[in-house]
Amino acid sequence: MQRPVAIGVQSFAKLRENSCFYVDKTHFIKDWWEGCDETTLIARPRRFGKTLTLDTVKTFFSPEYAGRSELFEGLSVWNEEKYRSIQGTIPVVFLSFANIKKIRFSSLKKEICLLLSNIYSDYEFLLASNILTEAEKVQFRNISADMSLDEASSSLHYLTKYITRYYNKKPIVLLDEYDTPLQEAWLHGYWDDAISFFRDFFNSTFKTNPWLERGLMTGITRISK
Repeated sequence: MQRPVAIGVQSFAKLRENSCFYVDKTHFIKDWWEGCDETTLIARPRRFGKTLTLDTVKTFFSPEYAGRSELFEGLSVWNEEKYRSIQGTIPVVFLSFANIKKIRFSSLKKEICLLLSNIYSDYEFLLASNILTEAEKVQFRNISADMSLDEASSSLHYLTKYITRYYNKKPIVLLDEYDTPLQEAWLHGYWDDAISFFRDFFNSTFKTNPWLERGLMTGITRISK
């Protein structure tokens, strides 16, 4: 039976659940994991499959998909017991800047803060878990669409700390289209404001973060550019 070709689908689970045509690229998971780099950037042209690759990584590692071996059976990453044993066992924080396209910095700030606030809302169960101090609960509740830039830039740094404490495992952080808001900032004349924030955000999330297991970013621009 010929498998359907799903155009534009960026969900790995959806492709597999619907038995769609899929070119096996799960060997990337093994190559990436054994590379031991703390943070990796995939810089490739648009429509290159970057978002689907990130979603595949998320689906493989996230506890949300624990026990979903049928999604990976028959694929290359499933050939080794080492990888079968870690599927669904490492927490994953996933965010995308794909829709952060604003002509003013104030609008970009609000959109970024809303995105981060929505990510925090997915982890509200941490507030009831008794793993946070009172000061940490205040920090957690301060994450909102109206928070300051300083609070936004350090938000994932603190969230990965809380996740590590809850799961007793450091999380993976996946960021899709890291450079989309920076391209908009360059085009619309607020580059200095944007790069000041994102330098702090990238540094606290990916560079000086002791609670990060691995970071994986995608974009079309090399960091040096």
